[in-house]
Amino acid sequence: MKQTITSAKTSLNQLPAVLRLINKIARDPLAFWGYTNDILDYGGGKYDQLTAALAKMKVRNLIYDPFNRSKEHNALVLQLVTTRPASHGICSNVLNVIREPAVRQKVLRDLARWVEPGGNVFITVHEGDKSSKGKQTSKGWQSNRPAKNYMREIKKVFPYSYGTYWGSKALIVCEVGRK
Repeated sequence: MKQTITSAKTSLNQLPAVLRLINKIARDPLAFWGYTNDILDYGGGKYDQLTAALAKMKVRNLIYDPFNRSKEHNALVLQLVTTRPASHGICSNVLNVIREPAVRQKVLRDLARWVEPGGNVFITVHEGDKSSKGKQTSKGWQSNRPAKNYMREIKKVFPYSYGTYWGSKALIVCEVGRK
């Protein structure tokens, strides 16, 4: 199954809120990041603000994005994470721009495969108008689904996952390798 509507124009030049949300749930953010080697940033876009922020904490951000990174770049990232899985994964505002459920499942399965057992995958979604009425926009697809509506799909791959909210922002935390 292939994604029919490109996500290339959905990339934003800003530090993703997912970093702030992860720091809120980490009991000790400095210790959490201190035990982290690599982050797999699946669908991380064409900008490097998260990469720069993580580098300050001595964490390498490996962006895999078939729409916004070159084939060579993505091949290198895949070589790295298949040789040694990433400590954790991030999937920030990716699931909501993919129309096809089978493609969303592939993204989740890839994260489960390329993040080490015991690591976490942190997922955020842009909820749009929360109507659950998906539509094509000038930038691509937008599902307009509340974050909680993704949990059934996520739990198929990550049975141990939960969502937490801070104001209007939701963070879904998935444990890798726990059956």
